[in-house]
Amino acid sequence: MELKIRPRDIRWWFWAVTLAFIVAAIAGWTWGYFFVMAISGIQVLFFWAQERSFSAFPTQVRIAYFGLTLFGLWPEVRLFMYGLLLLGTIMVTFFDRCFIARVLKVMPWNRSPQV
Repeated sequence: MELKIRPRDIRWWFWAVTLAFIVAAIAGWTWGYFFVMAISGIQVLFFWAQERSFSAFPTQVRIAYFGLTLFGLWPEVRLFMYGLLLLGTIMVTFFDRCFIARVLKVMPWNRSPQV
């Protein structure tokens, strides 16, 4: 797997900052959960404005990720869910691999008709 760090791309910075706040949240800074949710919500709006559609694939990925960040509101599962989000965000930030994107890609609404 090739390391892919792109400091000139705002999309990379969204993930890098999100990663920093996930680490802070897991380390015990409770406000980190809320910052992760806020940044993820901003990403949804950013990609919606860019793609002009909530059904556009990049926007779908951010909506799904934002939905998962909302588990930070539930204290009993937040550490487990954010542990998973930590691993996924590391993969996106440093290796440009996203499990959520892979799952969404095979969903029926994202399949293009075969010719």
